[in-house]
Amino acid sequence: MAEAALLCIGLIVATGIIHYRVLTATHRCLIRSGHPIQRRLLIVLVVIMVTHILEVLLYAVGYGIGQALNVGGFSPGPRLSAMEVVYFSLVTYTSLGLGDIFPQGHLRLMAGAEALNGFLLISCSASLLFILMNHEKEKLR
Repeated sequence: MAEAALLCIGLIVATGIIHYRVLTATHRCLIRSGHPIQRRLLIVLVVIMVTHILEVLLYAVGYGIGQALNVGGFSPGPRLSAMEVVYFSLVTYTSLGLGDIFPQGHLRLMAGAEALNGFLLISCSASLLFILMNHEKEKLR
């Protein structure tokens, strides 16, 4: 259980730092840029998507490490392919939770932490979009 908890903490910290740094840097650059609002929103949407995909991949690596440490596994099947682990991570991160693959053992802790973390980071991304749109609205007044 300690290994799963350490993996969870490490992944939450790593994804939080990545998300904060990428989004704040993007926000600073876009506010100073002379691009029209449509271009800025398109840029931030692409950056947000790439950032979330990177975070999903980090969790997938974490699941792989958890499996290698015998912290838990997945059902169905003894071992999932890398693509299936990425798929599970994406479904969990977005809180979609289709249920066709589910974790066993202490990897369940990681799945719960990923869902909570994903929800929080997606909310932060939505907040950035709101800030950019509100900033543009204020400039028009």
